[in-house]
Amino acid sequence: MIRDIILSSNGKEPLNSHYFSTTYPSVYAAAERIFGSWGNAITACGLDYNTIRKYRSWTRMRIVTMIRKKYKDGEPLSSQYMQNNFKALYMAAIHRFKSWGKAIQAAGIDYNTIRMRRSMTPEQIRAEIVKLYVSGEDMAYSNMRCHHQYLLAYGMKKLGGGSWAEARRVCGITENFRLPKEKRPARNTTALYQASLF
Repeated sequence: MIRDIILSSNGKEPLNSHYFSTTYPSVYAAAERIFGSWGNAITACGLDYNTIRKYRSWTRMRIVTMIRKKYKDGEPLSSQYMQNNFKALYMAAIHRFKSWGKAIQAAGIDYNTIRMRRSMTPEQIRAEIVKLYVSGEDMAYSNMRCHHQYLLAYGMKKLGGGSWAEARRVCGITENFRLPKEKRPARNTTALYQASLF
């Protein structure tokens, strides 16, 4: 039963001794009694306890700093994305903050907007990109990264196959953003905006 509990929690909850002793004290006590130590119980499940113990080095400040950096870099911050791509950070955040959402909030980011943006369809993303373009926003990668990280990330992921230039083309935006602003032709946005409404 102890093995089953540990293995079913692996990848979903922290497996370090502090977390289990405070969250599941009866399981922790039984594991120490039967296996001699919590580390032995983890090893008996075929898991590397040295890897599990490393989460102790993740302080709350380090976690918050990493989350803010990834947000600034335009990384999606949904729990599923982080579990798949940055599991150490995700699991450390669960350990220190009890949930990914609370870690996001501690970094000063509204988690509700992150969950909402994750559920946006390609059509909704396209409409939002066009709306931003029509408003006169500079759609160059550098500007989007500084001011509209989430739209850049999801546009690249869901529309552009990893490319922001391709995401713009899918939205009907063909302006050359490598040119200085003063050398770019005047925008004709009426047709593009009308198309985004359908």
